[in-house]
Amino acid sequence: MTSTADLPDWDALRATWPNAEASRFLTVGAVRWHVQVAGTGPALLLLHGTGGASHSWGALLPRLARNHTVIVPDLPGHGFTAALDAPPTIDAMARAVVALCGALALRPTAAAGHSAGAAILLAIARDAALPLHAIVGFGAALVPPPAAYRELVAPFLAPFVTSSLAARIGAALGAQPALADLVLSGASDAIAPAQRARYAALFAAPAHVRGAFAMMAHWDLAALLDSLAGRALPPVTLVHGTRDAFVPLARLRDAAARIPHATLAAWEGAGHLLHEERPEAAEAAIRAVISDPRPGQHAP
Repeated sequence: MTSTADLPDWDALRATWPNAEASRFLTVGAVRWHVQVAGTGPALLLLHGTGGASHSWGALLPRLARNHTVIVPDLPGHGFTAALDAPPTIDAMARAVVALCGALALRPTAAAGHSAGAAILLAIARDAALPLHAIVGFGAALVPPPAAYRELVAPFLAPFVTSSLAARIGAALGAQPALADLVLSGASDAIAPAQRARYAALFAAPAHVRGAFAMMAHWDLAALLDSLAGRALPPVTLVHGTRDAFVPLARLRDAAARIPHATLAAWEGAGHLLHEERPEAAEAAIRAVISDPRPGQHAP
């Protein structure tokens, strides 16, 4: 169970947290969630990536809430949401998100995910756990590490990176503005100072760092891609930046070829946080998919 003292301080950050008026806290199973819900109309689910939180969709939530009920959670172990009481595998995270939607009495029919959030959405769609008819992945983290790393290195690293010691070391480093700027610069050159400050506050919280490390340690993207073969998935649109330093575009093309009904569009000059860099274009991409989810009809 996550110590409350280890979580980011909601009372301290609320005044500058995007769309805080839409925030609510509720407990589903063993997890106390922070989730933002706004708007009316068909339900639309937005999932952030590893190391992010609901603020990642801060500019998009009010835009999309004009005619959708938008659901933006902090994933377990991230932001202001407590960690799972089990390893945060892709499937476990997917089940937790579905349980949250059930507790909210909302059934999203479309979804967008950034980075690892896209992988979670694919697991949800694979199992038909939500009635999704379209998925958009921004900077989708779907590129598995080499087999040698997965089989020989990862099993030895996992116990350390998921430990409390590693989380506290990571949080101490993350509290240094220069390091936080360095990490974000690898993701994007176009993140506003206020948004950088929010990331820095998260990086300084041991629970958030532990959640991000644990998520990466238990991520099996190769198994996810294997499990998609022959599945009746909804159309999947992957939108990727040509300057993404975290997920190479060339390797993502290979992964996309393994996803039924997937299309890939490249945004010239955009980085890994492309939906934050270009919220107007991201909104247009999501709306295009929602209005016409057929494969190949909505390349931005």
